Amino acid sequence: MKFLNYLFIAAAILPGISQAQSTAPKAASFSSMDTNKDQIVTKEEAQKAGMPDAVFKKIDKDGNNQITSTESNAYRAQNNSIDAIDSDKDKKISRDEAVKMGMTAQEFRILDKDNSGYITQKEWDTGDWIIW
Repeated sequence: MKFLNYLFIAAAILPGISQAQSTAPKAASFSSMDTNKDQIVTKEEAQKAGMPDAVFKKIDKDGNNQITSTESNAYRAQNNSIDAIDSDKDKKISRDEAVKMGMTAQEFRILDKDNSGYITQKEWDTGDWIIW
């Protein structure tokens, strides 16, 4: 009977846990989303990267279901603070914080220009990453 009680409790809280995890900020570089390298991110490419439709629509200013580098840069200019990713609020992104939002180890190394083990806002700004 105790086992059934635990099972019911687990079933009740699991949906809440998965929802909490899905609200963590995510990011992808424009170049990594542009899988066919045509300098345009289609809605399908963005969805494969995990970008929510609402964010895609916000970036796609002309509504043609494509994000150009110009649209991406305009969005980044307004929404590029690392604060959303910096979970410990130390003004830099650790490797763990980067991995949690979807960055690979190689991408982290590229952005960590001074090899400090952290990405600063200045280093972040040198990339083409979009945060959502």
